[in-house]
Amino acid sequence: MNLALPIKQRLAEPANVAVVLELLTTKVPPTRNQLAKAVCRRLELRDPKGDLQVATTTQALRDLEAQGHWTLPAPQGRRTPTRSNAPTRLHQRVPAARGVPRQLEQIQGLQLVEVITPAQVLIWNELMFREHPVRDARLVGRQFRYLLASDHGWLGGLGFGSAALYLEGRDTWLGWSDAQRRAQLSRVINMTRFLIRPAVDCPNLASHVLGLCARRIAPDFERRYGLRPWLLESFVDTKAYAGTCYQAANWRKVGQTKGRGRNGALDAGKSIKDVYLYPLVDDIHARLGVERFPWKALEPHQGMDGAGWAEQEFGTCELGDRRLTRRLVTIVGAEAAQPGASHAQAAGGDPHQLKAYYRFLNNAAPELDVASLLQTHRTQTLRRMKRHPTVLIPQDTADLNFSSRPHCAGLGQTTANQTGAKTRGLKLHSSLAIEAESGLPLGVLRLHGYAPEPAKGKDPHRPIEEKESHRWLEAYQDANAIAVLLPATRIVSVADREGDMFELFDYRRRQTGAKADLLVRAKWDRCLEGSDAKLFAELAAAPLARTVKITVPRQREQLGKPSDPGRPGMPAREAQVEVRYEEVTLSAPQKPQTRDCLPLRLWAIYLEEKNPPPDATAVRWLLLTTVQVVSTKQALRCLRWYCRRWRIEEWHRVMKSGCKILEHQNHDAEVLLRAIALDAVIAWRIMLLALLGRTVPGLPCDLVFNPCECEVLQLLTSKKNSPCMMP
Repeated sequence: MNLALPIKQRLAEPANVAVVLELLTTKVPPTRNQLAKAVCRRLELRDPKGDLQVATTTQALRDLEAQGHWTLPAPQGRRTPTRSNAPTRLHQRVPAARGVPRQLEQIQGLQLVEVITPAQVLIWNELMFREHPVRDARLVGRQFRYLLASDHGWLGGLGFGSAALYLEGRDTWLGWSDAQRRAQLSRVINMTRFLIRPAVDCPNLASHVLGLCARRIAPDFERRYGLRPWLLESFVDTKAYAGTCYQAANWRKVGQTKGRGRNGALDAGKSIKDVYLYPLVDDIHARLGVERFPWKALEPHQGMDGAGWAEQEFGTCELGDRRLTRRLVTIVGAEAAQPGASHAQAAGGDPHQLKAYYRFLNNAAPELDVASLLQTHRTQTLRRMKRHPTVLIPQDTADLNFSSRPHCAGLGQTTANQTGAKTRGLKLHSSLAIEAESGLPLGVLRLHGYAPEPAKGKDPHRPIEEKESHRWLEAYQDANAIAVLLPATRIVSVADREGDMFELFDYRRRQTGAKADLLVRAKWDRCLEGSDAKLFAELAAAPLARTVKITVPRQREQLGKPSDPGRPGMPAREAQVEVRYEEVTLSAPQKPQTRDCLPLRLWAIYLEEKNPPPDATAVRWLLLTTVQVVSTKQALRCLRWYCRRWRIEEWHRVMKSGCKILEHQNHDAEVLLRAIALDAVIAWRIMLLALLGRTVPGLPCDLVFNPCECEVLQLLTSKKNSPCMMP
């Protein structure tokens, strides 16, 4: 095992090698244990509590012996691999908990009990051997255990040990160097055992226990070992579990393991698991001395020329094979040159290129998921965001109708037309970065495509993590993670009425450290704390702040159906609206998932159009936000930000009409989503170039077009004798 890289490096220094050799050449040679203790005293190798690091030093001495630095005394007897080394057990079942209620708040005496006494150790070991899927109670390194107690009996247990030495998802999320990892790995502890007894059936208990643990483990661990942990890590075997309780307890999923054990390649053959992290401190990156996003800022127009943009946005994707990355760049470049054309036309009629395209999309490699295909573009998007003081991240869902693909596997049931008829297709929940002032799209941050299942019966106890609406929380979690990466940029997550969920605002309130703000159009007329009036009536009665004009996008025709008379299509127009604002305190909805939540304090902005044109629907919006609104100027700023949300709908239209994503003929939904992911970035570039021409008309065209294209533009604009500018 490689538990002590820092100590081993110290012992390998020439001066310290001399110390060890001196101790080995005494008249009475020491035992290995005596040598380790002597080395610890001479070199002051102590843990944070001041105790000698004998075990770690012994391991380092053995490792350096194998490298030829010295020869250690022979071991005093050889340990045999007998069962006497196994943890002690009760050898009888732990009594089952009695009368455990299904509702969390009804469980009596629920608490975490630190495992200290021999009797508690026996109970914990027996629970893990009999009822935990791993069937093993052994932990590694600094160990800590809890039992989950209640008046009903023992409900489960948790165990912690040393962190994995190498863990790609964790190390990438932290962004630390090898030296920082070696120096600070002891600040990370691994929750290697988490058990809620199989016979206990209580929704939300697991996530509640994770919350209890997150509040207790740092001080408890420090009291025992003199070292306060900064980060928890844990693994979830997705073959058996979905990780829902971790998500509900605000743990972050950062990747997957590689099928190896704690020691990397030396311990291969393990199952692949999801990696979850939970920071125990707000400023973990500052404590580690790590800059979360070290890349330089990028101007929106940089690298957008036809020759090089695909390389910039896709050239460093890690797809498991560099040849796949080169093929990806080639495909995107060809598709972008003819965004509305078929794959055969984009390939220029070359059968070899067309075959390579389909071979790429149908590749079964797990690295070719949507997130991996977008990873370089996401990094470049963050670079473009970094230079702006405020960036909006609207999220929205688009229905994709593929009913004409009867042989396409993996499609779900959607409602994709105005009459409410059921169709086969996919839903695409996406997040787009938009510069707040100019409205320029900066890039695609997230694409979540899924096949919706038929609606199930309403279950009042069903947690939101198991509902389709959880996608709004997941997108906000991503925005929140970006806010941590870019502390100098204000991040505002924007959503329409579908995103009006109490759980979304409550999730933000429970976060620590940097937070992305929320700006959501209200759908529900909620109850207010300390008032008989409801939300909309309260805001309608607030003082008038100002009357302003806003641009209302075109209104598509909506066909009537038995429950809805429909509405006519209307062109884009300007509306004169009255603006009011007020701070409000929303009561928690009285449903099982939220009735125990605290009230929410938010700012509300109310817009109402008093005299709409004939046949037009009057504008009546109520915006809820975590952004402070104490002046008319701040209210109008939030209003402008919300109007930027329409950019994401325009982008969806470019994807459908410009890139024709609904005409793809792939026979598998997963392959279909890969093709759509590439089209999503191409559609973003099309929209960016169009808006750059309007917002930055003086931009030299050679920044985004090649010389031939610039010459054509000069001829078209009849400005042969002047410098070519963006038309």
